[in-house]
Amino acid sequence: MTDLGQRVDAFGRPVPEPAPTSPQALLVARWLWIGSVLIGVVQAFIQLVDRPQLIAELRQLQPGMSQMDLEAAANSGIMVTFLLKAMILLLYVVLSRRMLEGRNWARIVLTVFGGFGIFNAVLTVLTVSLVGTALIRELSGVAITGVDVVFSLVVMLVEIAAIVFMYRPDSNRFFRAVRNRRSGNPPATTGNGW
Repeated sequence: MTDLGQRVDAFGRPVPEPAPTSPQALLVARWLWIGSVLIGVVQAFIQLVDRPQLIAELRQLQPGMSQMDLEAAANSGIMVTFLLKAMILLLYVVLSRRMLEGRNWARIVLTVFGGFGIFNAVLTVLTVSLVGTALIRELSGVAITGVDVVFSLVVMLVEIAAIVFMYRPDSNRFFRAVRNRRSGNPPATTGNGW
């Protein structure tokens, strides 16, 4: 026997409710997350393409290294940087895919990652504006340029936008519908989206 209002096929068998589909806001959030990582890849490429500057920084940090060792260290640094960026991109692709499947844990993990990224960007901008790049380089040996600050701000804005899209009312309704479907509860017909 079927419940009142439940859909049935031609033979009277209950037809399961269709799976909720991801709202447009989550699709936009997915591409924003992937875009934020790709912006980081572009930033790393710009930094690493200036090989003489990279070797000069290595020489300043390790003055006793031979030229061959400096070249090897630069090559290793470039390879490790791009492998790390590739792994981060893969992680964001997997997490955003799970988010589109309605996995709330993936949305939370992306929010935490975005929060760390936003905190890092704010910290970078405040440190550069309060202390200055010369003192940062003198104290840490790391050169922060205006390009680094711009990239940090752009990534921060993209991550803020991604978080906002993930928590829009239609996104919240989608996650609630997926959770209700998994737990066997009927879909909610009313609500304000929160």
